[in-house]
Amino acid sequence: MSTIEFEVFTIFPAAIQAFVDAGLMGKAIARDLVAVHCTDYRSFTTDRHRSVDDAPFGGGAGMVMKPEPVAAALEAVSAARGPMHTILLTPSGARFDQRVAERLASSPRIALLCGRYEGIDDRIREHFVDECLSIGDFVLNGGEVAAAVIIEAVARLREGVLGNPESTETESFAIARETSVQHGRESWTHSPLAARAVDPQSNSQAWDPGLVLEHPHYTRPAEFRGHAVPPVLLGGDHQAIERWRRRTACLRTWALRPELRPRWSLPHAHPIHLAAPADQVGDAAGELAQLAADAGASFTLIGPRAAGGHTRMRDLKQLRRSLRKRHGREPQLIGVGQCGPTEPERGPRLILDVLAFESGEPPAPLLLWFGDSPAPGAHAWMALDPARDRSPGITLDPRLAIASSLIDISQPQPAPQAIAALARSALAAMRAEGLLRC
Repeated sequence: MSTIEFEVFTIFPAAIQAFVDAGLMGKAIARDLVAVHCTDYRSFTTDRHRSVDDAPFGGGAGMVMKPEPVAAALEAVSAARGPMHTILLTPSGARFDQRVAERLASSPRIALLCGRYEGIDDRIREHFVDECLSIGDFVLNGGEVAAAVIIEAVARLREGVLGNPESTETESFAIARETSVQHGRESWTHSPLAARAVDPQSNSQAWDPGLVLEHPHYTRPAEFRGHAVPPVLLGGDHQAIERWRRRTACLRTWALRPELRPRWSLPHAHPIHLAAPADQVGDAAGELAQLAADAGASFTLIGPRAAGGHTRMRDLKQLRRSLRKRHGREPQLIGVGQCGPTEPERGPRLILDVLAFESGEPPAPLLLWFGDSPAPGAHAWMALDPARDRSPGITLDPRLAIASSLIDISQPQPAPQAIAALARSALAAMRAEGLLRC
C-alpha cells in the first residue's frame, strides 16, 4: 500500500500537527499509510520581522498575505519532496464534498495552502495552484480547520486507514449523487436565497442583490515574477476600484457558485428596445420589428436612411435621450455580438446580473444594440454563440474564476454575424435563461 502525503502550508503548523497526531489519523501515520508535513510560511520571509502580510492594493480592511513567501515555500517543498497537486483553501473556492474527496484520494501528494487575514495575494491563485476549494458557505479565521477536514475526509478513503474498509462504501454521500438538473429544471439546493425567484420590480418583494464570493486581493509588490496587479487598483479612483471589486466578485460567483445568485425574471412591463444601424439592416428591418414585437419590445432604426414604416432616430444619443425621458431612468445600453472561438460566452443573465449587482439596483430599461459600428457609452457587450446550449453558469478556470474578456464586459468581441440572426439568438437566450416570459 502506497503512502498518501499531505503538504500543509501555514503560519500555525502546531495546530495541524496536533490534529493529525490523534486518533485513527495518528495510527495511520505511524503505519506509514499517511504522511503529513507542515511548512511555515515565515521560514521563507526575508525581513527581520518575518512578515508574511501587507496592506491591500486599492485600500480596504485587513491585510493580505504576500506572494513571495508562499511561492518560495511551494517551490522549496516541491524541489525537496516532489511535485504535488496544489489546493488553495478559500471561501471563494468550489465546494468540497465527498465526490471531491474520492477524486483526491487517488493523488499521491496533495498540497494544502492555508490563508490568514484577508487571504493570499491572488497571483498565487492565478499561477501557482491547481484548484481552489471551500468546505462551506461560512468564513473562518484561516485555512487550518479546512485543511484538517480535507486531510481526514481524503485519508480515510485510502486502503488500511479505517479498520473496516466497507465503512466508506455505506456512509452518507457515498452512493447518492447530487444532480444539477432535475426534471428539466435547475435544482438550486445549496442556498435558500438562490432558490427564490426574485422579481426585481415586484411591489411585494424588495430587490435582493444576492450573495457573492469575495473579490480578489493583491498586495505588494505591484509586479511579482512578471505578474502585475490589475491597474485599476493602483490608480487611486475609489469608485472605479469598488466597481471592479463588485464586478469580479459577481463574475467569480457565476463561475464557481452560480446557485448563490438570485434567479429573477424581467417583469412583463419591463422596457426593452432593439436598435440597429439602418445602413446594415437591409431587408431585415421587417423581421427585426417582428422579433421585437413577439418579445414585447420595440425596434428603432438608427441613421439617416430609414426603411418604410419603421421608427428612426438620428443616432444612439438621440434614442437614449428619448428613452430616458419616456421611462424616467437612463437605459442600459448593451451591445450584442457573436463571441470568438476562444472566448467565453457572455449571456444575457450574466450581463444583467453583473450590471445589477454593480449598481445595487434592479435592471434599468434595456437598449440592445445590433451592429458592427461602435456603441459609444455601452454598459456591456453581450457575446453569444448560437450553437451552445444555454446554462445558468459559465465555464472558466476554477483557480482565477474570471477572464479578462469577462471583466471588461464593456468591450465588444469582433465576430460578425447577420443582425437578424443576432437578434434572434439574443432574445432566444433571454427566454432560455428565464429573463423573458413571452
